[in-house]
This record gives sequence, C-alpha cells and structure tokens, in this order.
Amino acid sequence: MSRALTAAVAVLVLGGLTGCMDDEGGTDPGTGGTDRTGDHAARLDADRTAAGDVVRTLAPGLAADLDGAVRNAAGSFRGCRERTPEGIAAFEYVATARVDAGPAAPQDLLDPVPTSLQAAGTVDLATSDVPGGRRVATESEGLAISVTARPDAGRFVLVQVIGGCHEVPADEEDAWLDRETDDLT
Repeated sequence: MSRALTAAVAVLVLGGLTGCMDDEGGTDPGTGGTDRTGDHAARLDADRTAAGDVVRTLAPGLAADLDGAVRNAAGSFRGCRERTPEGIAAFEYVATARVDAGPAAPQDLLDPVPTSLQAAGTVDLATSDVPGGRRVATESEGLAISVTARPDAGRFVLVQVIGGCHEVPADEEDAWLDRETDDLT
C-alpha cells in the first residue's frame, strides 16, 4: 500500500473539504447535487481545487503501487444538466489521470486500490464490472472517486474525481464552457 495514496484519501476523508456537500443549503443530494444558494462560482472553484488535489496525490500514489507512471493528468468543467429549451443549466468539475503499470505491477491492477482507500477511512467502496473491466468507486465530501481498469485496453488504470453538479445562471454558461483545461501533473 502506498503512503501517498493513503495520504491522499486521508486528506479527502478526514480533511473536511470546504465548498462541497453540506447541510446548510449547499449541494443537495436529493436534487442531484444542484446548488440552491446561488454561490455556484465558489462551489465550483472549491470542487476544482479539491478534485485536482486528490488526483495530484492519488495518481502518483497509484503509479508507485503499480511500478508505473502518470500520464494525461488534467481537469476541466463540463455540463452536467441541460437547460430547457437549450443550453447547459449546471456544471461540474472532472479531474482525470491515466496511470500506466510497470513490469512489477500486480496482475490485477485494482489490487492496491481498496486496501489503500479503506486504510484511509473510506468504508463505502463499491466494486463493479464495467465494459471490458472493473471499477472501484467511493464518494467522500461531495466528490465521486473512481479507479477503473480495462485489461483488454492495456496495462493502465484510469483515475476520475468528479465534483458536485452546480447550477449556473444562463448568462454565465459561455464563461464556464470557455474555461481552460487544468494540467494536474
């Protein structure tokens, strides 16, 4: 088990990330995580920071566990709910990384993931089959974290961290769409 991976999850689970799901009118899981307070920019930026920090720590930790290297670590905003009759009503931040496995990696590339996440205090892990592989996923402090392996596609895992889905005013839609992709290396 990698110390870096355990540390990343410990920060996420125990650190009490701000700007994510809360009981004081933040995101509401009963409505798909939409923002009820109007403080969408602060919440989206907090998700951007939190998700980016998790990928920046989690991906190198997995690379160490898999005797491999991190590739294509990036993050960006994307639409998560449509506006009627057209447009995007809400945005979320998505941070991703590909971790290539080295020659000394275990056969099952997901082997180190559950142990590391559970050691850091995350108990609600879900392992599921996905087309061509398997995924380990969890949610913590308003972020959805998943690590996916698809052996037929190659010896690598995909790390994905997604923030909450926050409504934005219609006149700000283009500004959120035009934001640059973040390099998370």
